[in-house]
Amino acid sequence: MKKIDSQKVKELYEKADSVWQDDNWYSYSRKMINKFIFESNLSKEDLILNAGSGGSTYNLSNKMQHLDIAANKIESYENYTIGTIEDTPYVSNHFDCTICVGSVINYVDAVKSISEIHRTLKQGGKLILEYDSSYGYEYLGTKAYKKDAELISLKYYDEYNEQWVYSPRYIDNLLRSYGFKILRKKGFHILGSLHFRFFQNENKAARFDKFDHLLEKIPYFRNRADNIIILAEKL
Repeated sequence: MKKIDSQKVKELYEKADSVWQDDNWYSYSRKMINKFIFESNLSKEDLILNAGSGGSTYNLSNKMQHLDIAANKIESYENYTIGTIEDTPYVSNHFDCTICVGSVINYVDAVKSISEIHRTLKQGGKLILEYDSSYGYEYLGTKAYKKDAELISLKYYDEYNEQWVYSPRYIDNLLRSYGFKILRKKGFHILGSLHFRFFQNENKAARFDKFDHLLEKIPYFRNRADNIIILAEKL
């Protein structure tokens, strides 16, 4: 698997005022991620690794360990590490939960990252993982559509950068192969991604996200979402 230039990713995120762009598409993404984490009923006593933190805390444990490639997003916290989820300094069987959202895994090798998450999680520990899916209607008719792993160029803060998209089948199989049980899965940006495919306007496409709560209940449409978030448990 080709390695994305981590220095370029670091520079991109360090100069951004916020990891979340100020538009309707990203506001909805953030809302759905926060809601999913809240509904996962994590304990405030849990030792949590926030992988690709970006400075978010989700109103969770004060013992949270922030991990990010962009130093200026996390250095204000007491517990932080500069680096990526592919290779961490943490001991094995250490964390009660790992949160890896904001499509962080799309900038790294998914195999190495899931292996490292598994290593550092305690048995019975939880993983909340969110990623950009190649099954999203946004990629309909492109070389990336339905590919297990495909490198694409994506616009972020008016700059194009490389990232991976992964198929739900690929991520699900990786999780299971590393001893995770998938407990819950949710898709978002479903109909909105189809609108974006043809009109390339995120703000207008986000108007159609109001139909997600209906479409994500149907497996076919849930797997056509641009973004998928999973709650899994290390067996």
